[in-house]
This record gives sequence, structure tokens and C-alpha cells, in this order.
Amino acid sequence: MMAYYSDEFDDYQDVYFKKDSISGRYFPASIKSKYPIWLRFTKGAQIPVYVIAGDTVIMNRVTSDQPYYTFKLTRPGEFGFYSLLNKKYLGMNAGDLSGIHNEEKIFRPRTKMLNYLYNERRALLERVKDSLALGPGFYNFIKTEITSTYLTALLAPYYLTPFNRQPLRKTYLDTLSNFYHTGFFTQDSLVFCSPHYRNCITFYNRFLSRQALQMPQEMEVLYQTAKSKFSGRVRDYALFSLLKENLPKNLGMEKYLAQYRTDITYQPYSRYLDSIANRPKTLVSDWAIAASYLESYQGKQITWQKLLEENKGKVMYVNFWASWFDPEILQIAPSIKLVNQFKDSNIVFVFIAVEFPDYKQKWKEAISVYGLNKSGLQHFKIEGKSRLTEFISGIPEGLSMPHYLLVDASGKVAAMDAKSPEDFQLRADILKLLKTNK
Repeated sequence: MMAYYSDEFDDYQDVYFKKDSISGRYFPASIKSKYPIWLRFTKGAQIPVYVIAGDTVIMNRVTSDQPYYTFKLTRPGEFGFYSLLNKKYLGMNAGDLSGIHNEEKIFRPRTKMLNYLYNERRALLERVKDSLALGPGFYNFIKTEITSTYLTALLAPYYLTPFNRQPLRKTYLDTLSNFYHTGFFTQDSLVFCSPHYRNCITFYNRFLSRQALQMPQEMEVLYQTAKSKFSGRVRDYALFSLLKENLPKNLGMEKYLAQYRTDITYQPYSRYLDSIANRPKTLVSDWAIAASYLESYQGKQITWQKLLEENKGKVMYVNFWASWFDPEILQIAPSIKLVNQFKDSNIVFVFIAVEFPDYKQKWKEAISVYGLNKSGLQHFKIEGKSRLTEFISGIPEGLSMPHYLLVDASGKVAAMDAKSPEDFQLRADILKLLKTNK
């Protein structure tokens, strides 16, 4: 059994419960956090609970047509509120994730559904706040969670891909605009404990910057909008989330490295971004990573450092994949199209398969079946627990695939989490690196 929560940096932290082999009961687990956390559980029941320092939670999983947990001790009313929402069929989950849609025939029913869920949740909260003895901290938290869930769904056109420039009705845009003037985005105390509120900050910044989305000036407009439209910890997080996502992906981010150290006042955010900014250098300079062994298609051993050296002078697009993965998820067809587009350019396409030790033959068969046995492509395989894959993923469990790197002709990593082959902006990134190399 496992629980998990999203910390102040929006990274997931896992909490494991060990089971007694004799009694079958789980041992208690402790969580260290400076801030309240929104804790969720596995084993098929995703009902969360809001916990603060000093809380003791005893869980009991109730199996029914809609599985849920019940919680005991400390503040039972607050612990049980999410379960109450689910029992009333008002749970904050899949119904909200569908968001809204540009098409009129979908827009109307989804908007109606979202408004219904929002109003019913708020009404339920007001009806039970006294009988459940909801404290002011939890009441403010859950009220904001209900609004955040609603607003996140309304903002779907600005974060779902592909982005659609089709104009949306004025009443809808006015509804979104009004949130800015209600004081909703001034709740600094919720930035570190509410993942839904953090999502709203990120997505609302995209709404405010909507005219620049998928335009050359998108990053600059998003940064300046976050800096000028928000304040306090909300602004810190808006800038942090923007850079956390884009530093590993985009080229030409150097100008923001000095800016964020001045613009972000919460130092842990700045230190976190510093660590991201240093990762490309570490990938080519750390001796343990450089010494990671790969096996070529011909069965020869080569280190990561040697592979970089042999391709120096050319742009490298490195594709981490696996023969046992769904070819659509791996974007095989877009990958082949990309190779064909740049077949006469000074770029090399390197495919590194993260494979099980006994999958050598399946790996080679997949290369042939998927049409990746083209002249000029470089193929290698590597074990998932290698230092190279663990560093790129940032987690000990190994690399999440597919994953892409862009390396410039000097051997410097230009993008730790490069755009995928089907991303229309990838071609511009490659052309920029090829132009720089001339």
C-alpha cells in the first residue's frame, strides 16, 4: 500500500506502508512536511485527505460500487469530507478533468455540468461545515479546492494540446477574467499545500497570455505576465512553474537564469531552478555518467562519453525508447518523418533503447519492424538502472519513455527534455542549432 502527495515544488513524494507478515496489518508511516499536505492513496481508492502537522490518521478502506476510505482520530469531520463528496457523487475527479471544449455542441453540456458540480459542492460544504466541525484552515482550503477544480476545468482550452485559436464566447472569457479581480490569486498560504491551486496559477497565466501562445514570443510573454500580474508567493510560484517546465525543454533560456534569481523571492525555488540549470553540464562532465556503458547494434561496448566524442561536430537528437513500448506512444512514425526531413543535414539521430538484459533479439527485431533500420541511424541499448538513465529521469526508478535530448555540435546538451518528434517546434530548434554550427 502506498500514499503520495505533491510537495511545494510540485514533485510527487511517495509514502510506503510496510505490512506485517504475520498479522497482515500495515505498520504506521510518518511524513515530514513543513506545510499541510493533500494526501492520496493507491489500491484503487483515490479519495484524498488534508493533513497538518501533528495529525494521526487511521484509515479503513470501504469496498462498495464506489470504493472509498474512512478516517479516524484528530479531526474526523475534515478527514471524511472528501469521502462524503464521493458518496454524494460530487467527487472532484474525472467529471472535471474533461474540461470544456471549443465546439458548441460540447461546450454547452460540459459547462452546465461544471457549474452544477461547483454549485452543489459549495452548497454541501456550507450545509455540513458546522456539523462536521470544520476548522477555519480546512474550510478555506476546501473552499479554494472546489473553486480551483472548477477553474482548472474552465481553463482547459489554454493548457490542453493541441492549442486551438478558435475564439470562445465573450461571456466565457468574461467569467475567466473576473477571477483575477476577486482576490482568488492572492492566497499565498495555499501555494505550498494545494496542488489544485498551483495548477490554477499556472493555467491562468496561460489564459492571461493567450494571444502569444504558440507564437515566437510565447515564453517572454508568459514570464512578463507572471511577473507583472501576480504578487507574493503566487508570483514566485507562477515564475517557478514556468521555468521548471521550460528550462529543460527550450533553447535560449540563458536570459532567464539571471532574471529569476532577482524576480523569485522564495529562495528554495531559486535553488531548485539552479539545480535544473546545472543538469546539462553534469550530463557531459560527471565521470560516473560519462562511464555509463551502451551496447551498439553490432554488439560493441561504448561509453556515453565516447558516443558524445564520436559525434562531436554534429547536432545530435537522442531518442530514448524501448522495443516493448507501444509504437504510437514512442512516436515511431513522426520519428521516421523527422529523420527524412533532415537526411542531408549535419545532424545525427541516435536511438537508445532502454531494454531488459534478455531483450537483445527483440530489440533488433523492433528496429526492423518499425522501419528504423535506415542508413545513418545509430542504435544502442542500455539497461534501465544505468547511471545515465537514472540521472536523466531524476528518479531512481529509471527513465520514463519516450524521452529526448538535443546536443549541439560542440557536445553541449542544449535541451535535457527536448521536444518530441511530433512537436512542430522541434524542427525550429534543430534548425537553430544547425545554423549556429555554420
